[in-house]
Amino acid sequence: MSDYSIKVTNKSGAPQKIAIYQQYPDVVAGLPLVWILKNVNKGNDTTFSWSVTWALNWGTSDDVLAPGVKWKSGGPLQSMNPATQGGNNEMGITYSNGEFSTNPEAFNNSNVKPGDMLVTTDTSFTVADAKLMSIAAYMNGLPALAVQGKPNGKYNFHTHPQYWICTTDSDQSVAISDDFVTNPINVTFASGVTSLSYELNDELIFVPVVPTA
Repeated sequence: MSDYSIKVTNKSGAPQKIAIYQQYPDVVAGLPLVWILKNVNKGNDTTFSWSVTWALNWGTSDDVLAPGVKWKSGGPLQSMNPATQGGNNEMGITYSNGEFSTNPEAFNNSNVKPGDMLVTTDTSFTVADAKLMSIAAYMNGLPALAVQGKPNGKYNFHTHPQYWICTTDSDQSVAISDDFVTNPINVTFASGVTSLSYELNDELIFVPVVPTA
């Protein structure tokens, strides 16, 4: 488990909603969610901190999963340890009496590649039944990426996300696209680096702060 942090100083001249979201390049159909969100007054500092701990879950939303729709968890959170030999890396979703449920719950599947997580769905429901159901990958106990649910499917999540920081008007766990964020920048931690700092200027651009010697 690794711990990371990003410090941001808001020098934009006004209060801002600053968010971190993730993208998973290998999950083509996935939608990033507002993962960590903070309201930061002008002139103030804030620090985003997290641990790389994984989980999976399914959820149902008020509308079909799309940018602007808030993702809501539906089942019990399933903790995963995809990088640990013998650790949990798979769960399943089934449907009975008009409700989805987690079955089987988190377990280890030795056929899943190390570092990956898998969700399987069965044929107990139809495409229409799954219209409002989606599946999310979690990091640090918060949903980060969601995929539309379908019957008889396999959803593989590679645990190598990209981190992005932005300003936004969206709320926590809302699915987003480029239209919902302002000037996002890709945050990359070099080998051995676990903390970074930025200043948000009056053009809403995140400027890296170079550590002083």
